[in-house]
Amino acid sequence: IVTVNIADCSYQGSIKPSSEKRIHAAVYRLFPKAYFVIHTHQDQASIISASDLKSIKVRNAYPGLGAEVLVAPYALPGTGRLTRRVTRTLAQSGGQAIIMKNHGALCFGKDYDEAFLIARQLEDACREFIVERYLKLSGRESFDPVEMINFALFGEPGNRLKSDDLYGKPFSNSRRTGRGFILYEENGRETRITSNNARLSEEAVLHDTIYKKHKNINHIVFVSTPETLAISCSDINFRALLDDFAQIVGPYAPTVDSDQDRVVSALKKSPVVFIRGRGALCSGVDHDEATAAGMVTQKACQAYIGARLFGKVRPINPLECRLMNFVYQKSYSRKK
Repeated sequence: IVTVNIADCSYQGSIKPSSEKRIHAAVYRLFPKAYFVIHTHQDQASIISASDLKSIKVRNAYPGLGAEVLVAPYALPGTGRLTRRVTRTLAQSGGQAIIMKNHGALCFGKDYDEAFLIARQLEDACREFIVERYLKLSGRESFDPVEMINFALFGEPGNRLKSDDLYGKPFSNSRRTGRGFILYEENGRETRITSNNARLSEEAVLHDTIYKKHKNINHIVFVSTPETLAISCSDINFRALLDDFAQIVGPYAPTVDSDQDRVVSALKKSPVVFIRGRGALCSGVDHDEATAAGMVTQKACQAYIGARLFGKVRPINPLECRLMNFVYQKSYSRKK
C-alpha cells in the first residue's frame, strides 16, 4: 500500500506506485466525494473497449452509471496523454464509471462497497448491451454463446462451428524438470517424461520438442475455451486489441497447424501460439507467467469476438505493442 499525494502524485516510501496513479488522482480531484477508485480489466467492459464505440446507452436499472457510459480515447498506459484523455472523459461523464479504449474501465464510489457495486453494474450493463446487439443483428430471439461466436466470426449463426468444436478435448499442461518434464493431463494424471522415454505420445513429443528448442520456456499452459478454440478454428491473424495482451504477449499471436516444427518456430516470435482447432498454447519462464499469458489471451479472444458485432476491429499499433511488451518484460514484470 503506497500513500500518494492527489495534487502532484508524489508518494511516500521506497515502493513505487502503479503507473496508473495519475488516472486515480484525476478521479479524486474531479469528484471530492469519491473515496475509492477501481481500475479494472473486466471482461465485458473490455469487449466494448476493443470496439470503435464512443459510448453505450444504459438502462435505468443502473442509476450509478448514468444514462450512458463514455469511452475515453486510447493512449499508451501510464502516459500524460492517457491522463488527459481520461480526465476529459470523466468530466463529461454523468455516472461513476468510464471505459478506457483498448484498456479497461475506471469505476469509483464513496467507499469500497459502492465502487465494487459500480464495477459489477458496469459489467452487467455491458453484457446486456452486447447481447442486445447480437440479437438485433442476427434476428434471433434468444441468446446462445456458440451461435454468437459463429455470427460474430463468420457473419451468420450457421453451422460453421458446432458446440463439440468449442468444447473439445484440450491439450495437457506441463512443467520442465531437471531431466525432462511433467505432463499434467485433464483427468488429473501426472506423467513424468525424461529423455530416456523411448515411446512418447504425439502430445508429449510436442512438449518435449518445445522444451529442447526453447530453454527459456519452463511451463506450458493450454487454454481451450470456446473463444480460444473459435479463434484457432478461424483464419484470423490475431493481433493485440487490448494493452494487457500487448504487454504480456506482444503485437500478435500466430495460428499454426499442430505440426511440432511449426509450433516450435512460431514460439520464437510469440509466447502464445494458436494451434488450429485445439486452442491456445501459452508459455512462460514460470507457471505465473504462462498462466498470465493464458488469462489475457482468453480475454482478448472474447473481446475480439464481441467487438466484431460493432463493426471493424482495429488492433493497437504494432510499434506501441512492442514498446509495451518491452517495458513489461524488462521492467514491470521483473519487480516481483
